Amino acid sequence: MTTITQDVVIPADHRLTVELPPHCPPGIAKITLTIESNVGKAMNRIASLRGKGKGKVWMSEDFDAPLEEFADYM
Repeated sequence: MTTITQDVVIPADHRLTVELPPHCPPGIAKITLTIESNVGKAMNRIASLRGKGKGKVWMSEDFDAPLEEFADYM
């Protein structure tokens, strides 16, 4: 088995062209794509936003109390 690492830019049409070295024999190959892009950065940004709204939302104590308007339906 031979491992080849190649940096590529993913174009807008998502079609990649990979140049293989001349020593690769013809035949069936298994290609594994590892994407190391802004995905990790986006997840870190989401994690940094957690808890930003703490204390800004509240519910009244009688939130679950029955409403007078619906007394006929209960």
